[in-house]
Amino acid sequence: MPDFDVRRVDDAFAAFRSGDPLVAAPGVPAAQAVHRRRRTTRIVVAGVAAAVLVATPVLAGQRNSEPVPPPPATQSPDTPPTPVPSPSASADPSASATGSPQATGGATGTTVPDGRISKETLGNSRLQLPGWPGPYAAECPSGRVRFTDGEAQLSAKSELSIGIGDVVHLDVDDDGAKETAASLVCSGVEMVHTQVFVFDRDDRGTIVTMGLVTESKGDIAHIGGIRAQGRAVQVEVLDSLEGEGVPGGTAQHQWRSWSWNGTRFTQTGGPTSFPANPRVTDLAVSGGDVQLTAADAGQSAGTLTLVVRNKGPQRAEQPRLLLRLPKPFVVSSVPSYCAPFVSRAETSYTCQLPPLSVGAERTIELPVSAPRSSAPAGTSVEYSAEFDWGVGDTPGFPEPEGTKADNRARGNLVVG
Repeated sequence: MPDFDVRRVDDAFAAFRSGDPLVAAPGVPAAQAVHRRRRTTRIVVAGVAAAVLVATPVLAGQRNSEPVPPPPATQSPDTPPTPVPSPSASADPSASATGSPQATGGATGTTVPDGRISKETLGNSRLQLPGWPGPYAAECPSGRVRFTDGEAQLSAKSELSIGIGDVVHLDVDDDGAKETAASLVCSGVEMVHTQVFVFDRDDRGTIVTMGLVTESKGDIAHIGGIRAQGRAVQVEVLDSLEGEGVPGGTAQHQWRSWSWNGTRFTQTGGPTSFPANPRVTDLAVSGGDVQLTAADAGQSAGTLTLVVRNKGPQRAEQPRLLLRLPKPFVVSSVPSYCAPFVSRAETSYTCQLPPLSVGAERTIELPVSAPRSSAPAGTSVEYSAEFDWGVGDTPGFPEPEGTKADNRARGNLVVG
């Protein structure tokens, strides 16, 4: 083995550090040394070039800015990938934070509360109601009203109470979610008033009153039912209240529509008024004082004259006269078409008259008497007579608006 010359190695390193050209020494060991240096030089140069290529665009983008932080460490091929968390249920945009029903719709696709409310839910909720009109104001509850089992009442002693009537669902404001239209009826033994409202839910799920659609006032004597027609609430209106002593088939029925204009409900369809009802007519009666004079057997007697008229616009098929005489005055010879009824204070007569044409009138004369022992000379009492369209004890048909003032006549029975 040849001797190792330490000085030659030191000289080679010194030449390398100084940058002078390297000259390979002859022999296998020298060739191997040159090969090792070239291989090392190629690896270093390639690494530097790669670093320059990677750094060039980064440096260009970061010129005159803060230094770029080093890139994060890359995962080894053998390292398992980091799991990606799956979205939770609370991320659902249609879910409500309060648990109230939600719906997605409208032009923008936004999430809105679902105002579809069942009749049972309405009947066990607090509803905001405006004041009721006229005689209903004192007995029908208003404001924030608590309903239980479909009814609400001011107190156990109140004569009137509110009930939930018909309920329908429709999208009145075109927001993609339906609202609830409902009829609320405040009624008692002889009184009934109906209001139609639309209810919705707010973002918290609370039931809110959107607005009043219509109510039974003016020419609307009664509300029969409600239904949905597109975005409009259709209401069946009647010009008289049937089923409360008024014969069936008397009222005219119409369907009228109301729509939401962004602020309130306005009528957008159907008739705006009723024509003259072909099933009613304007009846009138007139009479005057009766002078009774002494007659045989201690009686005072006279003749009560009443005139009945049909002022139109329809033929009165079943006109009826109701006469009330205070005791001891009576009709001494009762016609066959009249039926008497005696009470403690008076005697009344229901007289079913023949049909009366439009414009026709009829004079009715009834003999009246009283014992002089109970009604001496100078006695003066008042009688009353009513003329309407009805049968027996059934209340008469309604008359056109504002025409009932002349349906009753009063006069005095005077003993001479």
